Amino acid sequence: MLKELPSLSTILSAYASFSAMAMLFRTILNEMLPERMQNYIASKIYDFTAAYFSSDFTFIIEDRWRAGDNQMFRAAEIYLPTIIGPSSDSILVGSDDSSDPTAPPKRSIPVDCRIKDNYDGMRLEWTLSSIDPKKFYVPPKRFFSLTCKKRDRERVEQRYFPFINKTAQEIINKSESLSIYTYDQECSMWDPTVFKHPATFETLAMEPHLKEFIMKDLDSFVERKEFFENVGRAWKRGYLLYGPPGTGKSSLVAAIANYMRYDVYDLQFQSVRNDSDLRRILTSTTNRSILLIEDIDCSTKVSHNRTKVKEKSEEEEDDVI
Repeated sequence: MLKELPSLSTILSAYASFSAMAMLFRTILNEMLPERMQNYIASKIYDFTAAYFSSDFTFIIEDRWRAGDNQMFRAAEIYLPTIIGPSSDSILVGSDDSSDPTAPPKRSIPVDCRIKDNYDGMRLEWTLSSIDPKKFYVPPKRFFSLTCKKRDRERVEQRYFPFINKTAQEIINKSESLSIYTYDQECSMWDPTVFKHPATFETLAMEPHLKEFIMKDLDSFVERKEFFENVGRAWKRGYLLYGPPGTGKSSLVAAIANYMRYDVYDLQFQSVRNDSDLRRILTSTTNRSILLIEDIDCSTKVSHNRTKVKEKSEEEEDDVI
């Protein structure tokens, strides 16, 4: 039986011939096919082998979903820093609270950081990636990659993702600090900072019956979320505050934010380019938040038209006299 095996020289000769053919084939491909075509073929070969020989499955969670923010991405951003352990190779820390410089820094996730998690016997690995766009006014595209075993795919969708959303909401509810967001037109994104305002309904200079009316109205709004859904209405509440500067409009907004424990999004219409930009800005705000639009009459053509009408009426009166 051993006599039937090929000799060592024959094996080496066959290996050398095969290597030479492979190198020749590779050289021909590099010379004849463009680089984009080579990458396409390589990706298809990788996808084919991965589909049949790999036991892993990857979920892609982008920061945007359709026309608004991806709430699953936001929940992962809040949840993952709480499980960063020794297996992670890096961590992003920082603080935006200037009132307490001795406080421990807050955790965040750097790009390309790998975070491992275990849930219900499943081994999971998260990775944050970012792609810089070619256009300077378009923000970077960020997305999470969640890798699990193919056999665990359904359990991840049905049990793990709802667990992350629930945990993230609990973290938000327990958070002691609020944030105020201002819109950055150059980066086309909301820029947050710590919101600390001493105004409360107890310290607000307002008639007692008006304060009680607003507080009851806010409580009723929170308790009637299901009612809004049953009647097919958006769950939101609007207030129009008007008056001269210094009469407490901003203090009232701060008191409402502190009472409701809602973040504040401060929008100036001067930073809005067009209607589609405004739609994207509004849909990128989070739930349970306050959208503050200041000086709305000075930010549009209404004030200019009002001035023209006033001047025209004065001219007409002069003509009559």
